[in-house]
Amino acid sequence: MIAKTRPMTVEEYLAFDEASDIRNEFIDGEIYPMPGGTRRHNKIVAMTIHTFIDLLDSRDCEVYASQMRVRVDDTKYLFPDVSVVSGEPEFEGDSEVTLLNPTVVVEVTSPSSMTHDHISKVEYYGAVPSIQGYLILDQERVFAEWYTRTESGWHLQQFSDADAEIVLEPLGCTLHLAQVYRGLKLIS
Repeated sequence: MIAKTRPMTVEEYLAFDEASDIRNEFIDGEIYPMPGGTRRHNKIVAMTIHTFIDLLDSRDCEVYASQMRVRVDDTKYLFPDVSVVSGEPEFEGDSEVTLLNPTVVVEVTSPSSMTHDHISKVEYYGAVPSIQGYLILDQERVFAEWYTRTESGWHLQQFSDADAEIVLEPLGCTLHLAQVYRGLKLIS
């Protein structure tokens, strides 16, 4: 990830991001452009959203795509690939652009984002009290990491079998890994 060199205020960032053609994450004054992903990345995101909508159809949940910004704290704003809110969504300000209370967030890794998704974002998402689960999906192979919040921090489970079932306790449902990787030829 390449950051701009001049630190921005939150207000400058929000104005910049609203005017931008691409999503831009904001970490402590620095802007990080988030260009579109590959076909595989986008297909996994789309299948994840589709699967969540099906799984959560009768529950009081809303599923958002990657255009929904999430406020981590006063100096950090991220764009997860998928966000799910259980209950009533809360937003920053009058617009419904910046989500304050996601329950579960999902990132689909790319070679350029892998370290950031597995290290920095684990910490960032852990700082958001409403986030009870963080799912990382690999775009190169069938592989998922499922972080759930515990009293002592994140609990990590890893899944590398397409037949694996991930119990998404915060949402009260089970995700079949094959559903999000359906139709893709990946490294096993």
